[in-house]
Amino acid sequence: MDNNVLSIINENYSALTKTQKKLADFIKDNVHMIPFLSIAELGEKTQVSLASITRFTRELGFNGYSQFQKSAADLIRKDVVPMRELKHSITEEGEEDILSRMIRLNINSLETLNSEDLKRNFQQSVDLITSCRKLYITAARSSFSVAYYLYFMLKEFMEHVELLTEGTGDISNKLQYIEKEDCLIAISYERYTRATYNIVSYLNKKGCPVIAVTDSHSSPIALKATTVLLAKHAVDTYSFVNSMTVANALITAAGRRDKDNTLKKLERQDEIALEYGLYL
Repeated sequence: MDNNVLSIINENYSALTKTQKKLADFIKDNVHMIPFLSIAELGEKTQVSLASITRFTRELGFNGYSQFQKSAADLIRKDVVPMRELKHSITEEGEEDILSRMIRLNINSLETLNSEDLKRNFQQSVDLITSCRKLYITAARSSFSVAYYLYFMLKEFMEHVELLTEGTGDISNKLQYIEKEDCLIAISYERYTRATYNIVSYLNKKGCPVIAVTDSHSSPIALKATTVLLAKHAVDTYSFVNSMTVANALITAAGRRDKDNTLKKLERQDEIALEYGLYL
């Protein structure tokens, strides 16, 4: 049996009932979410009964939703988005030189970034960052570069910032001290990593506000977030220019909330750097 759930759905689509087609359409548009959704959550999102979902998966040749869910996870595991975009950029031919094309694509992406929704959620995010007891930041794989930059810059003038890093042995120790007055910034893009999702889920259950920097309002971390900062990748580049722009804006806005104290701490950082000969 072909384990590609999208191929199986397409092959059987014409024979599906109206309810099953509704379910199939949701799955095709949001296949990346399926590994993270329980059957109850899928039913809630599609307004389809659990019995109908189970019957749907069995009619497609699966033992039930669990096997169907595993097959969806296998599919997105094979389709690594950064590599797909990189391959497309490498194989695409044209007269425009590569550097000019990348600059143009990133400029176009930045021009589409700004929106009323982003502005509103941005202000809410700054409020959460500057009022929380402790700020946690997490991301994995390629998104980690943005998370580390955000952590490093905020740490220059904020004492209560902690980076939650995938694969470090002390992450469970850090999580045990989390309180509901804490806040999490999570950065995650398709293909979404389970490590980031698990941390978001944990803080969400603790009642902590979560700020999601991601590419879709329906991404796994967005669904559990208090507020979403939508910063999609530039088309055909998988560039983080949008998320880095959002990160820079958060840093500046947070610093301005207590400008005098921020400047004092930054000056102290400069003094320490000079005293210890940090730079050449």
